[in-house]
Amino acid sequence: MIELAPFQQEDFNRLVNWIDSEELLVTIAGNVWSYPLTSMQLQQYLDDPKSHSFNIIEVSTNVVIGHAEIILGNDETCKIDKLLIDPAYRGKGLCPPVIINLLNYAFDNLPVHTVELNVFDWNMSGIRCYEKSGFSFNPEKKQQFALGDKTWTASNMSITKDKYLSDVQK
Repeated sequence: MIELAPFQQEDFNRLVNWIDSEELLVTIAGNVWSYPLTSMQLQQYLDDPKSHSFNIIEVSTNVVIGHAEIILGNDETCKIDKLLIDPAYRGKGLCPPVIINLLNYAFDNLPVHTVELNVFDWNMSGIRCYEKSGFSFNPEKKQQFALGDKTWTASNMSITKDKYLSDVQK
């Protein structure tokens, strides 16, 4: 079982240690942060009133296994961002319960009707997880990121509160 807990200053070192490459940083944060990630960047992030940042906790062991953020937008929309699972816990089917917890938080606690996220086109396991959780692609919303000599394309996906309540929570 998974639960969300507030991300705080005492969590900075763990997250900094998990981000061991520029590629991983771009994968979870796009161009919002720069590599190497620093406590100063995390403090600015923590101070942002539109940011709701979380530790992802595996309840049976009370171990922090990941990190995620929900960014409140200006138009009844928020965005799931900076989703990262500790490498030791990847591939264990944790994505769906993490996404459900984030959607429950967003729709229960924030004045939003739509939750969005961006996913790189090569992240097939992420795409499958988001689709299983009820997200669908917004083909008109894409971004490209340059990383060295590579260009990565991020696609936008979204789910509305109505769809979530009617289809996903059955």
